[in-house]
Amino acid sequence: MINAHDEKRMRSGVLYTFSAFSIWGFLTLYWKWLGSISSAEVLAHRIVWAFVFMLVVISVRKEFGALRAQIKWLIHQPRQLLVVTASSVSISANWIIYVWAVAHEHVIEASLGLYIIPLVSMLMGILFLKERTGVWEISSIILAVIGVLVMTVRYGHIPWLALSLAATSGVYSLSKKFVVFEAYVGMTIETMLMVPFAVVFLIFDGFQSPASVHYFTQVTGLLLIGAGILTALPLIWFAEGAKRIPLTMIGFFQYMTPSAAFLIGLFIFREPIDRIQLLSFIFIWLSIIVYAWNELTKSAATKSACEPIREKHLSN
Repeated sequence: MINAHDEKRMRSGVLYTFSAFSIWGFLTLYWKWLGSISSAEVLAHRIVWAFVFMLVVISVRKEFGALRAQIKWLIHQPRQLLVVTASSVSISANWIIYVWAVAHEHVIEASLGLYIIPLVSMLMGILFLKERTGVWEISSIILAVIGVLVMTVRYGHIPWLALSLAATSGVYSLSKKFVVFEAYVGMTIETMLMVPFAVVFLIFDGFQSPASVHYFTQVTGLLLIGAGILTALPLIWFAEGAKRIPLTMIGFFQYMTPSAAFLIGLFIFREPIDRIQLLSFIFIWLSIIVYAWNELTKSAATKSACEPIREKHLSN
């Protein structure tokens, strides 16, 4: 029986997670509002302002001491530094690819990549972490591969945009398996590693395009600052939600983002989708159904196995 404390914790976890994935889903519209600015410039501002926001969060949480200690430790740990750098580069690449996709009217193809992220993460776990897998996991991966191949054969080229989004997110998830930092400190360090490159880019861009310095006299400036906040905030909420709700529930929430992107691309941006693309998506959706069903089955089996142990413990 769930007590009042656990129920409250579960509700807050659902709220945190729902809020995080809602923002990620509707960021598609936000990037469209910044469509007049180059993807590289949006990324640079996103990194800088996300870092500034994380410094504010660290200050409020009074964790500057922990941040300094982790940075000193990281300097003397080349392997961990490499992992954190890979994490930072992969998520930055993921951000710029998606912003570019929205600006160039490839939202539907981008949503395809977002749909297969969990499957790519699972595949990386099998290849690099030697995680065990069964028939259902393999079946879901095969269905997703068929979906990608259908599009590849029809158009004569691999859907690199979708696969790049999925791959960079997969590398990010894999690298997080080896990162030992606390969530807030880790996010601050990840953005900090990319800040020098972002600042240098913005300085050179300012010299080459003097008009860019006037962004902050317009609403565009607020949108660029907001991009950093909307980058960091859902990551914080997701970290809080993940502590409170089961992984299976998170697995269902993660499909909010590609679904929102797909519907926005189809009905708001009016991007065309032909029968071949639809067939490709059908295979992807089938793979997701297989994946989700397998996760539910495993969760139910685990719960059933644990129940007798719990009852025995209570009786004692």
